[in-house]
Amino acid sequence: MLDKLFKSMPMVAMTKALDTASVRQKVISNNIANVDTPHFKRSEVNFEDAFKAAIERTPSRLAGFRTDGRHIPINPPTSIDSVKPTIWRQNDTFSRADDNNVDIDVEMAELAKNQLLFNAVVEAMDRKTAGIKKAISGR
Repeated sequence: MLDKLFKSMPMVAMTKALDTASVRQKVISNNIANVDTPHFKRSEVNFEDAFKAAIERTPSRLAGFRTDGRHIPINPPTSIDSVKPTIWRQNDTFSRADDNNVDIDVEMAELAKNQLLFNAVVEAMDRKTAGIKKAISGR
């Protein structure tokens, strides 16, 4: 029963969002740390596009129940568990003479945006788990 509560799509989505925010924090911090390193290329984290595509593939109706592995699946559920953040290096822009493309203002804005997202997801998870605790305790 608890597995259904914590493996529900909203909980998995929030967990994925927190994991991605953590990876993004490290990547942005690395970009900031290398702002004065010649020939350094900034990196970015991409997750939202793949996550959106996985959710769009998730059927809105119930999946068929298979009693035998040889049966043809009807509306098989799509797992968002397999979606992971990817890191890519931005090699195509050059903003400075030393071939470094890190803009400290952009990185600080991305850092603030990532922190806001992280805090919002933590608050949403807290509300979700508070509701579960309330239902269990009866208060």
